[in-house]
Amino acid sequence: MKKIYSFIAAIMLSAGAYAQQDYVDRVTNGNCEGDDVSCFFVHEYRDGDRAETNARLVVDPTDPNNHCAISSSRDQEEGETLDDWDTQFFVTVAEKIEVGDEYRLTMRIRADKPANAQSQAHNAPGDYNYWSMFGDISFTTEWVTLVKEGIITQNQVYGDEDPETSTKEMHTIALNLYVLKEANNYYFDDIKLEIRKSQGPHELTGWFDFVKNGDLSTDDVSSFIGRDGIDGVDKPARIVEIDGMRALNVTSIAPEIDPETGEAKSLDDWRTQFFVTIPHKFRVNEKFHFEMMYKADKEATVQTQIHRNPGDYLFYQMLGDVNFTPEWQKLEVDGEITADQAGGYTVAFNCNVLKEVNNYYFKDIVFAVNEIDVSEEERTSGSESILLPVPAPGTMINATIDMTPAVEALGSDFKELISGDNMKVQTVNGLSVDKISPVFTGVSFNENGFEDEEGFISLEIDEESEANNAIFIINNFGDAPMADGQEINTRLCFVNKTGWYYIYNVTFVSADGIDEIQSAQHVSDQIYDLTGRMITKPTKGIYILNGKKYIQK
Repeated sequence: MKKIYSFIAAIMLSAGAYAQQDYVDRVTNGNCEGDDVSCFFVHEYRDGDRAETNARLVVDPTDPNNHCAISSSRDQEEGETLDDWDTQFFVTVAEKIEVGDEYRLTMRIRADKPANAQSQAHNAPGDYNYWSMFGDISFTTEWVTLVKEGIITQNQVYGDEDPETSTKEMHTIALNLYVLKEANNYYFDDIKLEIRKSQGPHELTGWFDFVKNGDLSTDDVSSFIGRDGIDGVDKPARIVEIDGMRALNVTSIAPEIDPETGEAKSLDDWRTQFFVTIPHKFRVNEKFHFEMMYKADKEATVQTQIHRNPGDYLFYQMLGDVNFTPEWQKLEVDGEITADQAGGYTVAFNCNVLKEVNNYYFKDIVFAVNEIDVSEEERTSGSESILLPVPAPGTMINATIDMTPAVEALGSDFKELISGDNMKVQTVNGLSVDKISPVFTGVSFNENGFEDEEGFISLEIDEESEANNAIFIINNFGDAPMADGQEINTRLCFVNKTGWYYIYNVTFVSADGIDEIQSAQHVSDQIYDLTGRMITKPTKGIYILNGKKYIQK
């Protein structure tokens, strides 16, 4: 009798201290279909005069059945100098937004003319706090959906004031719309400002390293960006051979000489940079651990900063200054995120403090955070959607799914991924760690897609699966077949040895009357039946070809 690996939910996985709270939308009448405009304010020109008032709601010029908010600008007259903030749109909420809160602003935007806008943090509309919220945005003449998210920083709440004595608060995101100094109408609709409150930091439960390929055992450099002396031009960092080992390398430059004066031109310390970036936005007081081996051709001091995306500067200090020498050294830093660093997720190394040509080398890099603070979304390397057929009651059916995308995304051995220790399944409370179960038992799902011992769909994986093709064994323990059009949705998750996820969003559908079902992509043009056997001359029935199920009639 062959062995079967299957899913049994056993140990709950914590979603993290900062991910347990749900986002809450603070905006009233975000779809602009009611009369309430208390969350929308404008500074604009109406009939030549500047107005500071709640926004108007107007009929959408592209859809007479829809309404939206509007802010309008006028042409700048000859000899006149108007500021970018002379036309503004504000999203303002009653609740106080605090340092460390996670925000997500979602809205549809368009304009009569293409234009750019700046974003700022305010207390009340017009009561300026800080010049930077989430950077610039672009308007086009077509509706587009804008999604901006991040962590609220100390500057965005208190500006330049001392937090201990300041009376400032943050309630408002401001958009400066007068970058284009022309008459224009700016439209806004389906507006949400969602806030997720911080619960405070956890004690250290263990480290989760977000750096991919920190030991450079493969060519994956997705965690590393380099800038070689060309300001603003960043690209994936390069791997070089040095001292018989692989290392990441950036090269600094010497300043140009002014031909008229013979003096060196000014050269910024950040003209050459190396970045280590991770998909985790830090909150205030979060713990982190950073380590690496490093050296340079010449002795030099390198500054470190924290950025959002590489090059998107947040705060001037992260790990302190690092002194490079021609000998390999190890850097280890354990710290807690300050209010100034909150919202960042990239360490930047400024490698042009020494104004000379120099090579800087980095290897064995770890950038880890407290494991309990890591969310499922952050540790997910990839995901895809698949359909699995459910047979008639009391019968079993097999479906073979190509798991090459998961294997490649996680850099793991296929057999390890489909073992019981490396599979998770959705439960009512989220994803659970699963163990190898007795032969043929499997995990059962109810009609809502949650793991349920009394459920009627049982799913198992055959250990004879091979060549990245996982054989899913599906049993129907129910009393009736699934109805046409009925769907049951759940999630399966595969985990590599370092804790990264690959998620399959699974939809169970009836196997009867299937015309075509999209499955995970296969790597060949071979035809398989639903037991995973290769077929050369298909007869009437359901088959799999290049990841798609189809009916042979």
